[in-house]
Amino acid sequence: MLAASLSIAQQPVPEGYIPLGFTPNGSAPGMKVEDLGPTGRTYKISLKKGDEIMSALAAFARENHVAEAHFSGIGAIDSGILGWYDPAKHADKKITIESEAEIVSLTGDITEGRDGKPRVHAHIAVALSDGNLKGGHLFEARISLIGQIYVTAENAAPGAKPGYNSSGF
Repeated sequence: MLAASLSIAQQPVPEGYIPLGFTPNGSAPGMKVEDLGPTGRTYKISLKKGDEIMSALAAFARENHVAEAHFSGIGAIDSGILGWYDPAKHADKKITIESEAEIVSLTGDITEGRDGKPRVHAHIAVALSDGNLKGGHLFEARISLIGQIYVTAENAAPGAKPGYNSSGF
């Protein structure tokens, strides 16, 4: 069996194609790896129509004393402001969404700022009704139907209990 798979892998690949199992031979001299240990805790945040994503994530982090986390999510929005960072202008070019859009990808992290307040950094890609995509840095977006965000906190607050807190998260 191994010989058969090796002979398949060694067959020439047509021009413009990449062979199965391709791994680049580049380097990553700046890579750092940190074992965060077994302290992580995962939360599910459920959002309803009208909820604003970035505000919800900041409130969640404040109320659960989350200083470091990453998240991903799905759902649908009916409005939003995204940005594309323009290095020449040192600013984000504004991208406005004013229609129903399906969240294709929502990912980001939460860190603690120097002032002790949570900083939420998110990127989003949304599909419009014609199938075209818009995406970029997320500044704000309102849920149109539902939204579900899964947050993994690397520094779960001591004694934090899963479930809803006073603000409904």
